[in-house]
Amino acid sequence: MDYLHLTVGDKFDHEMPDESMSIMLNGGTPVLAFNFSVTENNIKAFMDGITSFGLFTEDNILFFLYKIDNFLDWSDLAFSIHLAGDETIIDDGSYLPFTILLIESGTNIIKGIRIVTASPRFRSMFTKIIAEQNTEKFNTITYYKKINKIYENYPKTFPMLAKSRITERGGLTLLE
Repeated sequence: MDYLHLTVGDKFDHEMPDESMSIMLNGGTPVLAFNFSVTENNIKAFMDGITSFGLFTEDNILFFLYKIDNFLDWSDLAFSIHLAGDETIIDDGSYLPFTILLIESGTNIIKGIRIVTASPRFRSMFTKIIAEQNTEKFNTITYYKKINKIYENYPKTFPMLAKSRITERGGLTLLE
């Protein structure tokens, strides 16, 4: 397993379109990457804002829901363990660290890195959803069709948030 080496000021070597977001796993740790045009105020808000996370599922598709106060309102990204290579997350009863990256669009330079945590209950729910995903044979075309259908039913993140399986703010569980 190759680990990403992440340093502020270095180039982020993964292909991401400008003004986009991505989620991946790095050594069993979720990495949320934000590739935006940024100002110094954006960087400060990214570094200082309280983080919130949620997990929404429908038709065996997982969506990460996330928010960073004063930086980014509630947003979502679909995730499938089938697209994570040989990566996985193990439920060992501990807090789940998240690496969040702020990358400057156009230059791919990392402008901010934070490590935040989600509760052991969040970790447990996440690993349970991964196990549910692994019960189904994966087909890329079917996966993206399901995502499109879900987005037709949930064109904004807030209805997903209302039906999330778990929601946390600052590492504390709000809804389960």
